[in-house]
Amino acid sequence: MIRSLLPILLLALIGCGQFDSQKSEEQTPEPSSLEKAAIEAGVIPDINTVTLSGAFERQSDLGTDRFCAVGNDVNGYQIGMIAVFGPESKCEGLGEATRTGETVRMVLTSKERCSFTASFDGVEIKLPGSLPESCESYCSPRAGFDGVSFYIIGEGDEVARSTRGREIESLCPG
Repeated sequence: MIRSLLPILLLALIGCGQFDSQKSEEQTPEPSSLEKAAIEAGVIPDINTVTLSGAFERQSDLGTDRFCAVGNDVNGYQIGMIAVFGPESKCEGLGEATRTGETVRMVLTSKERCSFTASFDGVEIKLPGSLPESCESYCSPRAGFDGVSFYIIGEGDEVARSTRGREIESLCPG
């Protein structure tokens, strides 16, 4: 029931002009009264108390995309991710991340250095639609991390450590 209300609430926030996707990277603005009521009702998470630590997925006909993060907002996170585009086509990499509010600065370092800023609303991580050319080093031909998103499936470091890749057995090793 609560999950089915989330899209409706987000549409209401957008329609009322209360949701701004261009928020400052340095601070999270005070939630509107509608957002506060939704947080209190447990419909949406409070971005100020939620952690990035956990396992995230998105399933499609082509396969399951996965993201994981181990760590915390103070010391940063070790991350891993895979985006699947069929049996032989994928992107897969490891790196680090720091989070400030809804902004997550990610740097993949297991191949060429690839850095970008993603967004996190407490439920979904969204990668930007256009990534630096160096990010292509993590992908097979005709695949890319551009615009990929992941939804939380489990919170905490322990759950994150169970996230598996293809070539990288454990995307978030302990």
